[in-house]
Amino acid sequence: MGSITDWSKYPRISRIATAAAADVGRGSETLMTYVRGDLFRSARHLALGTEQPRRARRENRRKTKRPARALVVTGFYIPQAQQPAAETDGPLGALEVCMALRAVGGDAWLISDEHCAPVICAAAGDLLPEDRVLIAPHAKPEFDAWFNMVIDLVKRHGIDTLVFIERVGPARDGRPRNMRGVDIAEWTAPLSQLALLELHTIGVGDGGNEIGMGRVADYAISGVVAHGESIACTVAADQLVVAGTSNWGAHALVCAMRALGCPQVEPYLEPDWHRAVLDAIVAAGGLDGVHMTNVPTVDGLDPARYFGTVAQLSAFARH
Repeated sequence: MGSITDWSKYPRISRIATAAAADVGRGSETLMTYVRGDLFRSARHLALGTEQPRRARRENRRKTKRPARALVVTGFYIPQAQQPAAETDGPLGALEVCMALRAVGGDAWLISDEHCAPVICAAAGDLLPEDRVLIAPHAKPEFDAWFNMVIDLVKRHGIDTLVFIERVGPARDGRPRNMRGVDIAEWTAPLSQLALLELHTIGVGDGGNEIGMGRVADYAISGVVAHGESIACTVAADQLVVAGTSNWGAHALVCAMRALGCPQVEPYLEPDWHRAVLDAIVAAGGLDGVHMTNVPTVDGLDPARYFGTVAQLSAFARH
């Protein structure tokens, strides 16, 4: 692996960031300008852990550089659909980041909640070990016990990173809202509380209401996103990747790792891998978040455009 701090790699990663942020109608190209450089910093952290968790920095402890060990959180439930389920955007990208981290010598735990569980578990399939998929209960007493279990897990395995990918978070009123402005707290476990663990945190989002978007000024979100003033998530992240779809943002992270000198992630650059996982997600009931229908598409995009961008990002990673 080449020098992970080599800024000569940055122009390639800048192209990846720009392509991933292609606007599909939610202002991603504008929002991305507020976090320029975050894709480079996020990928560098995942590949070599060059940033210390805040807790470690406070205690002045030295940290041996190694690939990140991360909790990767996803799952956006669509209760208004005829057959409610999690959407197709998020689980695919979250699994890709988990697989990439494990490929480079790190580790990852895929996390969601019980309403999204069928889709999340289908995405993981036989690719992740069963003990690397964690499903949070929704009810408070059970959630609190689960949260304590995660605290113990973090300590036991030296987990240092938290990645939120297309995971809705609390707006100004403390309620999680979808892109239509609908309060979905009834179907959403408070996984934003994982930010209290004070791990290095990366957010990936596409609409302003995802955890991590608190890194962008709320006036910027309200200026380009429908219902932005009421849906903008207030939870920030150390770095934020804004993309046209969150799956593209997650793929951009993995492509940036490849650009930084991690050939181990090559299998996840292939569009056919993405198609296979998307098919498994849809077979488990996953929904296109725009159409709210059980079809193998993401955010209402034509498959040629969606997978064309996946392929373009992979090409930028390699050259």
